[in-house]
Amino acid sequence: MAKSKLNSATKKIIDVTAAVIVKDSKVLAARRAPGKHLEGYWEFPGGKLEENETPERCLERELVEELSISSRVGAYIGESVYDYGEKVVRLLGYEVEHTAGKFELVDHDEIRWLEIDQLADVKWAPADIPLVEQYEARSRVVGYYSTNAIEYCEETSEFDVGDLYRPFLEYLSPGDHILDLGCGSGRDSKAFREMGYDVTSVDGSAEVSAWASAFTGYPVAVKSFQQLDYKMEFDGVWASASLLHCHEDQLRDVIQRILDGLKRKSVAYMSFKWGKSHSVDGRGRYFTNHTDQSLRQLLGNVSNAEILEVWDSEMILRGESQKWIYAIIRRCGDQE
Repeated sequence: MAKSKLNSATKKIIDVTAAVIVKDSKVLAARRAPGKHLEGYWEFPGGKLEENETPERCLERELVEELSISSRVGAYIGESVYDYGEKVVRLLGYEVEHTAGKFELVDHDEIRWLEIDQLADVKWAPADIPLVEQYEARSRVVGYYSTNAIEYCEETSEFDVGDLYRPFLEYLSPGDHILDLGCGSGRDSKAFREMGYDVTSVDGSAEVSAWASAFTGYPVAVKSFQQLDYKMEFDGVWASASLLHCHEDQLRDVIQRILDGLKRKSVAYMSFKWGKSHSVDGRGRYFTNHTDQSLRQLLGNVSNAEILEVWDSEMILRGESQKWIYAIIRRCGDQE
């Protein structure tokens, strides 16, 4: 769940959709008109879900009513929950493509197309702020790997990480089906196949996926964490140094999606850099860091997750010592 100022668990939560409309790498922001609730604040356009309405259908309808445009709703981005006092809003964010129509303002008095570096230049509605942060973090990570795909893949494909496989593979047998989530160069997918495992490889960057496909000789799907929709397909999920780029507000939902993709009693491996708070490196990449305690707390709040192992270690990477934390969890509960 996103950061919020939720003061009362007894208040009714209102589901509201938000459209992150992107064009030429710029994001649309709309300012609430005078006389409207939250007048003067900027927001992602959207509106309240009606009874029996999907978020996608709600956004399509709301964008016609608010902006007179046709749209195509894409990937889910994340959610934010905020207590406005008189009501509690759960804001559901989606990527949206503007397909037709001239923008006409009804509830807003101005729209702007903002570069990523300009997102902090406007005063966002409180409920929108976590979505802005999530989108910004995701965009910077995707942008880095898109621009530096070849350099990144060539470097990481040579790393020797064989020792990291052992704790994970102890729970599997050759022939089992592994999801390599955030496969990067495809190094681990290639190694698992050579050891006799069936592997599905996924990465969020189209450029990295193309490199990995050429390197492994197998297709690599382009799919973000938020687009994971597998249901009980895998004997194991390998998320090595990939979930660390998932925004902290989204991580619980993503791990839940990972568990949904596991078969009964199957396991998932994940690793993060050790740290007490999130960080951004010199390359502009967002990192969700964890300590042993914070990772256990996170995993303990994921439905049907049994923590099997949590441990940390230090390794030399790019000539520097780094501390990492690892976890293996198993799907349990509803399938027993």
